[in-house]
Amino acid sequence: MSVGLFVRLEAKPGKEREVADFLRQALPMAQREPKTVSWYAVKLGPSTFAIFDTFDDETGRQEHLSGKVAATLMAKAPDLLLSPPVIEKADILASLKSHHEMAESPGTAEQIPMQVGSELRITNQGAISLGNPEIENRTAADAVLSYRFDAGSGEHVVRLLDPLADRRHMSAHRPGD
Repeated sequence: MSVGLFVRLEAKPGKEREVADFLRQALPMAQREPKTVSWYAVKLGPSTFAIFDTFDDETGRQEHLSGKVAATLMAKAPDLLLSPPVIEKADILASLKSHHEMAESPGTAEQIPMQVGSELRITNQGAISLGNPEIENRTAADAVLSYRFDAGSGEHVVRLLDPLADRRHMSAHRPGD
């Protein structure tokens, strides 16, 4: 992500709950925007709210500004807000990614050693659970998989990296395996 928006909202007296409800209900609209990398709705004070969102490039930011969240906000603004939203464009100088976000990024896929018969489970959120009781070190793996979760598309991406992760692995198996 390289650019963002900071949108300050001041609720009319008595409309604070409606603004908060609107922001909560806007999340699914933002989630459907493929070029919106992150989207946050926050409460800064009793009647002050904000939206902060990020995009990979200016095209994504412009698509968001002409998208459904922005259109709905502008339509509701006269009824809910004391003044028009204050929209500030931001350039992202640095960011910290969570473990989950790192798993989503290309090139940061997790490598998973697997043995025949082992079980890999991946939740909808991208958490990994591996039933691989015999692997105590990577040299016993029959294969190594690459895994990442792409939040933009909601896809779990698994790729076979090496069908025989370590050709010496055969000596690590018990007879009869």
